Amino acid sequence: MVESTPAGLTPPGGDEPPVPDKIGKYEILGLIGRGSYGFVYKGFDPFVRRDVAVKTSHGLPETAGHDEEALRRAFFTEARAAGMLSHPHIVSLYDAGIERGMHYLVMEFVDGETLMPACQKNGPRWPVDKVIDVIFKCAKALDYSHSRGVLHRDIKPTNIMVTREGVPKLMDFSVADIDDQSGLEQKRQAVGSPLYMAPEQVQRNRLEPASDLYSLGVVLYQLLIGETPYSGVDLLQLFAAIRHAPVPQIETLRPDLPRELCATVNRLLAKKPDQRYQSGHELANDLLRIFERLRQADVNLTRRENRDSLRSLRFFDSFGDDDITEILNASHLLSYPAGTEIVREGEIDGAFYLIARGEAEVRKGSTPIVTLAKGDCFGEIGFLTASRRTATVVAMSPVLVLRVSSTLLDQVGTDCQLRFYKVFTQTLIYRLSLTNAKLSAATEAAR
Repeated sequence: MVESTPAGLTPPGGDEPPVPDKIGKYEILGLIGRGSYGFVYKGFDPFVRRDVAVKTSHGLPETAGHDEEALRRAFFTEARAAGMLSHPHIVSLYDAGIERGMHYLVMEFVDGETLMPACQKNGPRWPVDKVIDVIFKCAKALDYSHSRGVLHRDIKPTNIMVTREGVPKLMDFSVADIDDQSGLEQKRQAVGSPLYMAPEQVQRNRLEPASDLYSLGVVLYQLLIGETPYSGVDLLQLFAAIRHAPVPQIETLRPDLPRELCATVNRLLAKKPDQRYQSGHELANDLLRIFERLRQADVNLTRRENRDSLRSLRFFDSFGDDDITEILNASHLLSYPAGTEIVREGEIDGAFYLIARGEAEVRKGSTPIVTLAKGDCFGEIGFLTASRRTATVVAMSPVLVLRVSSTLLDQVGTDCQLRFYKVFTQTLIYRLSLTNAKLSAATEAAR
């Protein structure tokens, strides 16, 4: 297992051992937490000069009665499985060794946390697109693992790390089945973590890729709902529910979820393996389609919101929705934080600006001239002549502006162009009339 100091494995407790200075050639920097059968340390490889995670085979008081042979077998199963796999979404194994009777693995140090915090019932739920992205990448990792003959058999939130950049990585292959060599062992005991076991897993039957995908489906369900489909303190009752009880309908618990995603969850959690996804590749393809539909829906929503923002401006009173969409496609909606220059005095800029939200100030040098608000525009002369700006415009609050260039405006339909130039000309004449009136008033006052 590979976890970073902030989160991940079971945190160190009061019975933690003294931190060794070195394990093998690796300098030990501190204790990260507890693994299944021992402690995990943050280490440093002085030769390659990188941080690593060092997982030891024993050291916990609760492992004192364990069969040493079973501990050794679990460790080297993980070493062999991880050593066979090289994938961006699987934690990498760098080294393995024995020191004074203690087995250890040296693995990639992942700066992040497990999925468990995102699965908490009372915690905030992740955005749906983020959930889909993480599960998609896990599905790709499992497809790769299965193609190499490795079944993980213990997929759960605490065995999936997520880096600070949001990249998921599968870890802990200590109970993995490699090339089906552990088939006899599967019939003697139910291997895995009970809440995430597939029906065939609790029945101690032969496992297959669909079994790992069932467990990934439970993780997906938990990320979306905040709890696993089945729970209970009594193991026999839990196993009976996994085998026979209908899956709680996720579409009822989360009516806001896309129907395609609910169907994917229900298929992952089907009781019979042949009714589930048969490969991580197949699952990943469906998740990718759902993800793309969500993104397209977000784009359409953003376009609609932008169109509605412009619809509320007097400039567009005579424009239909199609006209506004054409203008949007041939222009840019830009956001400026407070204090940011939108245009600068002396720059050549051939664009016309219309304030859709917020306030801005026109300045000549350091002298404020006028404050502009929602619906006001500036840059008309620059739009017509591509001349140098005669003033600076600064956002006084967060500002959203529509920037229209004459070049891009040539791309819209003739009727829309004529409508735009008609309103633009009326606006320009009105602005010039106001300026002329102010000059006349100033001249009279000076007499």
